Amino acid sequence: MTINLTKGQSIFLSKSEYDLSRLTMALGWDVAKAKTGLLGRSSGANFDLDSYALLLGENGRLKNYKEDVIYYSHLATNDQTVVHSGDNLTGAGDGDDEQIVVKLSALPEHYHKIVLGVNIYDAKERKQHFGMVENAFVRAVDATGKEIARYRLSNDPSYEGKLNMLMGAVYRENGEWKFQALGNPLAEDLNGVVGSFMR
Repeated sequence: MTINLTKGQSIFLSKSEYDLSRLTMALGWDVAKAKTGLLGRSSGANFDLDSYALLLGENGRLKNYKEDVIYYSHLATNDQTVVHSGDNLTGAGDGDDEQIVVKLSALPEHYHKIVLGVNIYDAKERKQHFGMVENAFVRAVDATGKEIARYRLSNDPSYEGKLNMLMGAVYRENGEWKFQALGNPLAEDLNGVVGSFMR
């Protein structure tokens, strides 16, 4: 049975209960209707939300941003242990909009945490922000297609003016993997978020 997580909640990913040879981190959202917020009315352009994964070391930092940031312009690690499904330009339709597949059993040991986020492409130019995005979610699915956990973001006043959202994280703890719901809105674009994990 799927576990519905609340913000900040973590669960163990049990090897005895799930096939963790391949973990799919699926993200979805609904096409937003233009409405007025802190940044004014949307330009009317489609929302292009882009999922990404940050592969962090034991210190919680990116070591090599060219290799360790997986997104629409860099769809996979060199060893193919983390692979992005590709860019969905509109978010239209039901179900997952983008997926990031992680081969946990083959992931190099120097990676201790994978942060999953969603960025609004050209948000400032299009006058778009997460206060205008509806029904965003992240879910973890094992190699057999069994859904382990799901985290849904409810609309929140703190999302107004925010261009980025850290949705969830998969991380090692005492030799086991855990999944955590984050739901942290950020004002920076993707370059700004990547920079914050380099410092």
